[in-house]
Amino acid sequence: MPRVDEIKQDMQAFYASEAQALGSESWIRAGGSARVPESRASQYFVGRKVEEAIALTGLEPDRRVLEVGCSFGHMTFLLAERFREVVAVDLSGESVELARRRAAHYGVRNVEFHQADAENLERVADGSFDGAFSFSTIRFCPHPERALAEIHRALKPDGVVAVDVPNRDCPWYGPLKRLLRIAPHIHDRLYTLGEIREGLRQAGFAEVRARHILFTTKRVPDILLPAFKLLDRALEPVPGVRRLSGIIMAAGRKDGGR
Repeated sequence: MPRVDEIKQDMQAFYASEAQALGSESWIRAGGSARVPESRASQYFVGRKVEEAIALTGLEPDRRVLEVGCSFGHMTFLLAERFREVVAVDLSGESVELARRRAAHYGVRNVEFHQADAENLERVADGSFDGAFSFSTIRFCPHPERALAEIHRALKPDGVVAVDVPNRDCPWYGPLKRLLRIAPHIHDRLYTLGEIREGLRQAGFAEVRARHILFTTKRVPDILLPAFKLLDRALEPVPGVRRLSGIIMAAGRKDGGR
């Protein structure tokens, strides 16, 4: 079993390598906007997660929000279009720097990027945000309960959080990946809906709610994306079937007196 410091070093190295591979000036200019240039399936996948998270929180555009685990801005720049101010943090300094360069190139001025550990947001003041988002990050934390507790601390009373995790019941993460010979992500952890709900409750959040989303993966060929969008629309509302989707989106509220 890897030690906590080894896990974090591995994660930093993984994302540093990814950021370095994309660090050219041509990549910074690519896409025509601050949004990270990706395949159509990837942009749909990312966009759906952001829209579902915002819908679950009910946050208004004039709010100040925190993003924990921003990578180089996949979700951050979408959040920046929807909120007054975004502070985004990530364990990888290389990813943060790449996101800063992209923000500077496209003149995005309502986002701050900082390097920080999700489990120790020491530079984030208590009660300083109206809302928080964490996409595909809790799954990699050696101590997810610490990350959720730090997010809780950073929120104002009545502040809201939305996080997403991979669904343990989804066949994509087991038999399908093995069939397609796709290696699992390093140090990944899968969740059930009950586990992430309980994690939020244990961190002090109330009014916890969660839902299953997305049968579409980032790997879907662009030509098949319209069909997969219809599949999502048809299957996500179906009891029993929706529990096989790829992502669980969960949200909660910090009690006004805490």
